[in-house]
Amino acid sequence: MLTVALVLVAVLLAAFATGMYVSMTLGWTALVVGWLFSERPFMDILSNVPWNVMTNATLVALPLFILMGEILLRSGVTEGMYETLSKWTNRLPGGLLHTNIAASAMFACVSGSSAATAATVGGVAIPFLRARGYGEKLMLGSIAAGGTLGILIPPSIVMIVYGVLAEESIGRLYMAGIVPGLVLAFAFMAVILLLVRSDAAAAPAAISATWRERLVGLGKLLPIGALILLVLGTIYAGVATATEAAAFGVVGAIAITALNRRLSMAMLRDTFLATANTTAMIMLILICAFFLQFVVSFLGIPTALSSWVASLNLSKLELVAAICLIYIVLGMFMESLSMVVITLPILLPMLKTMGIDLVWFGIIVVILVEMALITPPVGMNLFILQSIAEGPGVDRRKVIAALYGGIVPFLAAMVAVVVLLFIFPDLALWLPRTARGS
Repeated sequence: MLTVALVLVAVLLAAFATGMYVSMTLGWTALVVGWLFSERPFMDILSNVPWNVMTNATLVALPLFILMGEILLRSGVTEGMYETLSKWTNRLPGGLLHTNIAASAMFACVSGSSAATAATVGGVAIPFLRARGYGEKLMLGSIAAGGTLGILIPPSIVMIVYGVLAEESIGRLYMAGIVPGLVLAFAFMAVILLLVRSDAAAAPAAISATWRERLVGLGKLLPIGALILLVLGTIYAGVATATEAAAFGVVGAIAITALNRRLSMAMLRDTFLATANTTAMIMLILICAFFLQFVVSFLGIPTALSSWVASLNLSKLELVAAICLIYIVLGMFMESLSMVVITLPILLPMLKTMGIDLVWFGIIVVILVEMALITPPVGMNLFILQSIAEGPGVDRRKVIAALYGGIVPFLAAMVAVVVLLFIFPDLALWLPRTARGS
């Protein structure tokens, strides 16, 4: 069985080294390993895998949440949201840097995508903060870190993928992500407070706003607040499933876009094409991930791995801690979604055998995926913000140095939140347990 596992890892690494797409890497690895080590006709059974994936009703929520995010990306709602939040956070040491976190957390409540959150908030914030003399390091670091909240604070596309692979309730995962998401947002703001104390020049004093300006500005938050209530409120109240709430969200996002006079046939065409592209990519990755999951289970690798882990006499926390270290290393070299779909088919049987709560583990995985999004050299949020921050008269090397240096303290905050989840699992489990009990 060790030979099978080594060949599996070798084929995966070789495929990635050639630059093969994630979906093809997973699919070819499944076929090669199955052909080499299976004496049974597994190819006859593989034809059922795409059908089982494509007919999974839970996955209907995926394109709907992607569509909602794409519509909001073009709705023009971010500018007013950022302006209003800046009036409420400008009195804090660090000023508008806290606005980056608050705006990211609020947009995360209706986005579901880290890349969309980072791109949307970054596109508004970077010119705004540069004009006011904010330091590049903290500015870019706070936006990159804030953008990761897009997959922890629900709705979250990564949670849907995890829920399907782990056969866990999407609604419970969404509820479990709320408290850790808020804790992480406050941890980011605490990092900003500490850093600004040692480098006041990085965050110039912001222009103060009157209470009247703040209260009047809240009107610009009403549309996105109503959308949050429509999507998340219906899930938590038990009125709608995650899929039905996603459909409500799409209708609400279209209404907001129409109110902002951004709705047009050209805008809808671009939105539908972008949604189709993203959905097709994720679905193909999922199909190939289930191919790999089936072949790996067919060959008995999870059972052998579980037996080996059991022989080590590791506690539950020691096992999860070891998995966390593996994810941190993988996050330096792999795209976040592929990291999840490659590892879960191997890890899940072992986690179930050890009796580890998969909802709690799922929140830890999402935070580790967030870390991967801002970990060099392949962090997706870093590439997005680099492309936004570069421009005429801007030194590319200085942007990269500021971006890579700026994310370090926020990575430390993520590690601290993971440690908190180890010590206090109820940070993730209290809300879904309470909701289920009621």
